[in-house]
Amino acid sequence: MKHFGLLGEHLSHSYSKIIHQYIFKEIGLDADYRLIECQEQELKDWIDQIRQGKFSGFNVTIPYKKKIMDYLDIIDEKALKIGSVNTVYLLNGKVHGTNTDYDGFLETIKKYQIDVWQKDCYILGTGGASLAIVQVLKDLGGICYTVSRTPDETQISYQDLQKKSIDILVNTTPVGMYPNVLASPVSLEISKKAKVVMDIIFNPHQTKLLKDAESNMNGLYMLLIQAIRAEEIWQGINLMIYADEILKKLKFLLELPKEIFDIVKDLNFNKDQIGCSEDSVYLFENQYILKISSDLKLLKREKERVDWLSDKILGSKSVAYVETDRAYYLRTMIHGDSLSAKRFLDNPLLLIKTIKKVIEVLRGLDQYHCPYHSTDSLGNYFVHGDLCLPNIFVDQQNNFCGFIDLDNAGVGDVWYDYAWLLWSFEYNLKTNHYNNLLLENLGLIMDEQSYLKYIPAENIARLKEDKEE
Repeated sequence: MKHFGLLGEHLSHSYSKIIHQYIFKEIGLDADYRLIECQEQELKDWIDQIRQGKFSGFNVTIPYKKKIMDYLDIIDEKALKIGSVNTVYLLNGKVHGTNTDYDGFLETIKKYQIDVWQKDCYILGTGGASLAIVQVLKDLGGICYTVSRTPDETQISYQDLQKKSIDILVNTTPVGMYPNVLASPVSLEISKKAKVVMDIIFNPHQTKLLKDAESNMNGLYMLLIQAIRAEEIWQGINLMIYADEILKKLKFLLELPKEIFDIVKDLNFNKDQIGCSEDSVYLFENQYILKISSDLKLLKREKERVDWLSDKILGSKSVAYVETDRAYYLRTMIHGDSLSAKRFLDNPLLLIKTIKKVIEVLRGLDQYHCPYHSTDSLGNYFVHGDLCLPNIFVDQQNNFCGFIDLDNAGVGDVWYDYAWLLWSFEYNLKTNHYNNLLLENLGLIMDEQSYLKYIPAENIARLKEDKEE
């Protein structure tokens, strides 16, 4: 296994580990990436670990991008010109330093097709990232001014900025970063008058500065590309082909509410679509399921039903719920197989027997006086979720262990559920040969009127199309 890491002073909010882990996964590399908080006097010892082969490379961040240069054998022309190093590697027995922040910002300029030539560019902040950004803008023919709260003779003050005509404004300060999302480094007037506004902050994805300027050019792409360029140096391969896919995943992950992000940030995930749900559903390894909906009331209702059921049947438990302009609901994952698993679809008789057991368990919950109920044809209260096969989970002994989707639990006529169960049963089996047997086992008579009431015409058409394939 190869070992890589980030050298810095305070790294608890760093996203580097997440990004590099996704890169390792995409390229199938057996490697890890560590956040290494260290003191300045320890830098030499960490560089020696590269010489000894214990680490294959480091990234460097605040406050060591300049100080690390004292411990390197060779610094490339780009990093020397910038005056800072953020990537360290071993080549031919020598420890080299370069700056991939430069590459990250250059590719961002290209991505947004920004014309820099002879433009007045104002860079807010004087840290290591600003040095690389200034160099990119200069190399592209921009006229650069660095803005500081304590300017030296080569810089200007924020007061001076009020009087300037601004073509390009780039924020490299932490002002506006989560959790201080209502702060901006400059006034609304300055944000509005700048022709192009960029912010290297990416959490939140649209800072107050960007909102004021009606811009969406944040620092996520720069962050990703500088990491990819570092990995290309370390691994000796072209990784830009993975950039769009990794960016898509990172954008989703980093835009999650912090309460949820902090729980799932180190987990791999994939998008799923459960049954016919309109929600966005994401599965985080075998641990959590995240549902996101613009229907705040609906998702909150589902949480209430999960909370009510969690101590009565096996299944998922609520972990986090956050409302912004959308609702985010994180639950523990149900461990089992859905009834659309191959072992059931290959054995319809086992599937019918298992569905019957599920219905019996649900009817047995009537004694708990569920506040979310409807009345079935026998006059009993019936606690339910969407009874589609992919939504119902059972364990290896085929005992019911929970629903993935509960957003419609306890709403309307119980035939809502039976109708969708029949539709899903026929749709997944690709035949209606076993429908009567299912109804007989459930003690039901087909209610054609209710079926047509709850199953949209397009879903009935899907049944026909599916069987014709």
